[in-house]
Amino acid sequence: MVSVRVPAFLPSRNGLHFPNSWPSEPNYTLNILGQNVTVGNASMGLCGGMAYTVNDLYQARQLPPATTVNPAEGTPLFNYIVARLTNSFDVPDVTHYLNWIQLPDGDELFEHGLAWHEINEEWPAIKRDLDSGVPSALGLVAGHQPPVVGFLTGIGNLSSCHQVLAWGYDLNGSNLTLHIYDPDNPGDNNTIALNIGNPSHPAPLTVSNWPPGRFRGFFRTNYQFHDPRKPVSGAFIETVVTSPGITTGGPIAGLPAPVHP
Repeated sequence: MVSVRVPAFLPSRNGLHFPNSWPSEPNYTLNILGQNVTVGNASMGLCGGMAYTVNDLYQARQLPPATTVNPAEGTPLFNYIVARLTNSFDVPDVTHYLNWIQLPDGDELFEHGLAWHEINEEWPAIKRDLDSGVPSALGLVAGHQPPVVGFLTGIGNLSSCHQVLAWGYDLNGSNLTLHIYDPDNPGDNNTIALNIGNPSHPAPLTVSNWPPGRFRGFFRTNYQFHDPRKPVSGAFIETVVTSPGITTGGPIAGLPAPVHP
């Protein structure tokens, strides 16, 4: 068995110490490919912003703030997380979610299925990240809407998708287990498990602390490092704020002294 871990990374140490649980307001409505998608409410949370923030902090050799209470709206940490959330929904990643929502689980007559792309394209890229000692940001795809000619399908499923941060893996033959920081579930023991031995067939995921079948697949998102000590733009895609809010995040204030994993 091959076991790889990102050096000195543990969700209990490097993850944000508060849950992905936020008030239902304010809601942030993103204009995605001409349609409005609401994020930031209690039903969807800020998982992408939290995963990106944790990756930024780790790569900047910073520990997260010690607070166990969700930051209030308008504070530097809240603004940073929301800005990174909008970054996590840039156009390539949104297209990735929508394409995969429309794919079958396994190969069909003239089309590769979700499992083929996940195992042959996404897993090698994720493995390269982890083998090089950096976490890998993942999008988890939920829902299935077969394509309809002339219509953009899958938008309604975006709010059921999720984002996490992989920090290690175990590969035992064709059985793959990814170790993840999951903003919705605190702790060091969250995993994604699947068999990668037959990419042309469906490869069901077992995601700890989530119901069976909740997620159909995962891909490596278009994460790009940002120094958390500097302001971050939250306008990679058009952002429409339907409640008072922000489109630009300032630096995270009050970070502990740098650490060197």
